[in-house]
Amino acid sequence: MLMHFAKYKLLSTRLRQIAMKSGALVVTASTVWAGAALAADGGSGSSGGSTGTGGYTSRVVWASNDNFGPANATTVENVLTGTLNGVLTSNSHTNVANAIQNANNECVTNYAARHNGDTASANCRVFAVGAVRTDQSRNIADATAGLTQAQWMQAWAQEVGPKTYTHNGVAYNTNARLSSGSTIDGLAARETNGGNRTIVVVVLAADQPKLWDFTPDKSWLTYTNGKWNAVVDNTWSNTTGADTHTVLDGTKLGAAINGTLAAQLGDSLTEFKLVDDYSKADYLFDADNNDIHVYAADVSDDSKPTVNDIVNHGQDVTSQFDITVNGTTVTASMKQAALTSARNNTSAKQYTLLVGGKANFANGKGAAQVRLDSHQAEGSEVTFCADPTTGAAITSHGLLNSGSVSAAGKSKKTNEPYICGYVPPVVKQVIGEASQGGDQASVDGKNVFPGQKLEYKLTTTPTIPQNLTETINTVAFIDQYDQYLQLDKQTIEVLNLTDGSTVTKNDYVLTEDKAAHTFTVTLKPAYVAAHFGAGVQARFQIRFEGTVAKNAPTNREVTNQWTLQLNNSVTPSNTVKNIPVDVTPTKRDETKTGINIDGKTVYYGDDVYYRLTLDAEKLAHSAYKIQRLGMVDKYDSEYLNLIDNQIEVLDSHGQDVTSKFNIQVKNGSVYVFFKTVDTDYLGDTLKGDPQPTDLEAYVTKALDPKTMPSIDQSVLGQKYTVVLPMKVAKVTDGYVVKNTATQITNERTDVTNTVTNPLKDINPRKDVTVNVNGDSVNGKSIYKNHQFLYKLDSSKITGNRAYQQIKNWKIVDKYDTRYDKTTGQWAVYANNNITDDEGNIVIAKGARIDGSGVGAGYFTFTDNNGVFTVEATQAFLDLASGMDANLSWTAYVQMTRTAVSDRVENRFVETLNDTERESNLVWTKTPDQTPAIKLIKYDAASGLTKGDRNTPAEALTRAKNGTRVVFRIINTGSVDLTKITLEDKTIAGNGTVTNLEYPAGWDTLILKPGQWVEVTGTLTGLRTHHTDRGTTTGTPIVPCNVSNNHPFDGTVTGDDKKGGMCYDTPVKATDDWNATTSRLATTGSTIIPFALIAVAAVGLGGAFIIIRKKTAQTTTQDEK
Repeated sequence: MLMHFAKYKLLSTRLRQIAMKSGALVVTASTVWAGAALAADGGSGSSGGSTGTGGYTSRVVWASNDNFGPANATTVENVLTGTLNGVLTSNSHTNVANAIQNANNECVTNYAARHNGDTASANCRVFAVGAVRTDQSRNIADATAGLTQAQWMQAWAQEVGPKTYTHNGVAYNTNARLSSGSTIDGLAARETNGGNRTIVVVVLAADQPKLWDFTPDKSWLTYTNGKWNAVVDNTWSNTTGADTHTVLDGTKLGAAINGTLAAQLGDSLTEFKLVDDYSKADYLFDADNNDIHVYAADVSDDSKPTVNDIVNHGQDVTSQFDITVNGTTVTASMKQAALTSARNNTSAKQYTLLVGGKANFANGKGAAQVRLDSHQAEGSEVTFCADPTTGAAITSHGLLNSGSVSAAGKSKKTNEPYICGYVPPVVKQVIGEASQGGDQASVDGKNVFPGQKLEYKLTTTPTIPQNLTETINTVAFIDQYDQYLQLDKQTIEVLNLTDGSTVTKNDYVLTEDKAAHTFTVTLKPAYVAAHFGAGVQARFQIRFEGTVAKNAPTNREVTNQWTLQLNNSVTPSNTVKNIPVDVTPTKRDETKTGINIDGKTVYYGDDVYYRLTLDAEKLAHSAYKIQRLGMVDKYDSEYLNLIDNQIEVLDSHGQDVTSKFNIQVKNGSVYVFFKTVDTDYLGDTLKGDPQPTDLEAYVTKALDPKTMPSIDQSVLGQKYTVVLPMKVAKVTDGYVVKNTATQITNERTDVTNTVTNPLKDINPRKDVTVNVNGDSVNGKSIYKNHQFLYKLDSSKITGNRAYQQIKNWKIVDKYDTRYDKTTGQWAVYANNNITDDEGNIVIAKGARIDGSGVGAGYFTFTDNNGVFTVEATQAFLDLASGMDANLSWTAYVQMTRTAVSDRVENRFVETLNDTERESNLVWTKTPDQTPAIKLIKYDAASGLTKGDRNTPAEALTRAKNGTRVVFRIINTGSVDLTKITLEDKTIAGNGTVTNLEYPAGWDTLILKPGQWVEVTGTLTGLRTHHTDRGTTTGTPIVPCNVSNNHPFDGTVTGDDKKGGMCYDTPVKATDDWNATTSRLATTGSTIIPFALIAVAAVGLGGAFIIIRKKTAQTTTQDEK
């Protein structure tokens, strides 16, 4: 702290201070003694003095050390001059002597009061020295400088308070308590009270500060008989309470943080906190925030907890603490009122933070997740003492619980005991039931038929941990069976696998909850006590049977899982499942080539092929053997003749496997069944041969897996096609032949769909138009860059077809890319009503079926390398195949003519059911419409040929004013020109051509291709020589370029253009004419460049023409 004093003072004031100097020492002495009030603590002394004079700045400086040396003046002066780098004055020596004498006297006196008058053992030592030091001369302990207590204590807080000191091997700081409950900070505050000190000395006796240390501990706790079993572990053995023990999921589990508070801590007790951190055990443990308490009890040893069962032998002081929970950290902080009281405790106390909770494996996900995290199979037995998601090492990833206690400026961590979890083995099996031909092997995941029986086994073989935290009192086996399983309760059997005995019904209670589809076997207490003790391996199994419900859906699994309950622990088993078989035989009514004719009219002599699908695709994974598998087809033998020598069976790869079947035709029915093979049953062989000869009887015979052979199981896993060729042998008008087949799988029957058959030439065309339904322009002109439509009419197919399925229908047009390109616009229109099978109009006649911007999904359009294709999609093919009426369609494809040609030909190829048909040929032409204009200037007297004087060398000699100059403007292009302009400029020499005379109708003149017109003028102002340049332009008249971006919408948009005639980009031509008054033509360098430029301009004028379209609107008639 700095204080600056005025450099100059009044002389009278200075003399008065000198006169009073001896009197100031007395004041200092009295001040020192006034500050030496006795207390049962160390000692401190100080000295006052004058404020000092002169211009200087002063500050308070402090030095501190646990032991600077004996409490004498020499030690203090060494600190002042050495540690504090000060300079002593005569006043300094006096002030030091006074301060240290008072401090040491107080220290010795207080020590004697604490030790029955013993002064010899006080051994007071200097702890801290504070003094006022000037900045300029470093004079120290000479004057007070008027510094206040606040300035003294601020310097103390900065230089002494933050440090940590060590006395007799124990660390402490300045808030350490002294004998009276005060602190070292308190001594400094007392001695600087009122300020105006030159020096302050703090000394401590040999037994000061009173060094209190403590060691907190931590234990996991068990819960029995409705209470917590609180323990301490002051040796950090990590073996008390539930430490290193094993718990079951759901078991009540607690944690205790034990700490102590010494008596008479006084001001040193600024806070008291107990903290529990179970983050490392979070995988297993969850705290119950409603079961967190703090207990207290008196102890004789304040360094470590010693009170076990503090819950019952201590006092619940939770109300004295603020409890906060932050994730996995629980903190109990003593409230301020309780702290104030605890500072004056007359005896030491133990405080215990008890955090109640329970084992909650895998953060609530239970045993199944523990197995998964531990990489163990479903149903496995698992003991874990570390978090399996992070590692197995207890030291690094163990289920540890740590804590800490903070008091009197110290924070101490506890030991970290671990806990273990146990998941008992719980296994579920589903096996083949013997009466169904099963061999009692697992059929988990296999297919079953509704009505078949299944046998289930529930097995558990837990080794009850020797160090389990609780006694097993409750054991229950809970089975959750599927809603589509009909439980046979009479088959439930409980086995003790240890001795192979059956557990009698006197030893358990069986309950069933039909609504929840569960049954529970609960062992009685006496039986549990005898078979589930600590360290015992219990081995039990429950078996029962059930029948798959006949209404079991085939789109879900029939599942089963059971749960073992040990006390509050609930451990699920693996889940077993079976899939009800979805056998779906089908029947198709087709032509020989496979075209569907189901529901179509057939005629006498028509071939009808019944194709039956035998569905064995899902039977390869059946829970039981397939003994009988085949199909029965009862056909209409009055109207159909079966060609029995052509019956065949194909596998899913199309291979003929007819030889694997027994086939019989009897009484208007066809029987097709897999042959039987030698079959093993319990070591006996059931012969497959001889094969059954009467398949009609074989179909209805009851199956017996003990006496009847099965079919070859290797044939399962695919679908088979049974082909039955028929020929229509009789026709009755209006009669409908119907047919349905049946698949027989063991004793199960599945009926196919029913097929029916009632008894009872074409070419595409092409044209060219400009608009939809517009007049044909076949053989006519299509102008360059103009759009037009290719019209493509499909073939017309008729209704009432026996083989009417349309499998493909498309038009492929290879156009000449030299002259045509597509715009991407296309449309397809119906030429007749398109109806569904019931005659409902799906698409009306004349309606647009599909096209660009429609996306109806009936047709597609592709354009690649000069070939565009319009193709019907399956959606349209389905409609067409279902049509029992005439059907055709017309496609329009918009094109742009890109080049001139005398003849552009086009035709397309239609493909219908793989048959190609070529359309007629159409052609169009595109005339050349290149505009051009030419200007020839000549003098009238010389004529057109000789008078065309383009260069100075060709100049008219002896020219004179009044010479008549003619401008001939010629349409050399292929289109009419109008808006003809002409201008003439002198570009060299002198003179001008004036008085231009235009022909009549110049402003409206239309110049046809090959026509010309002349304008005449008069040469005037000629003196020596003359070169002038004429420039003419003409605007082409061309058919408007129709640009219809929506040719099929029937509406006019902003993008559409009307037809008619339009003005195009003007064309330009120039020509020079030369004349001279002399005999020889002037050919100076000033004229030649102009001539060259003129020639170049003429050349370029015909080569580069930019065509500009004139905006037009289409009319409704144009659209049509």
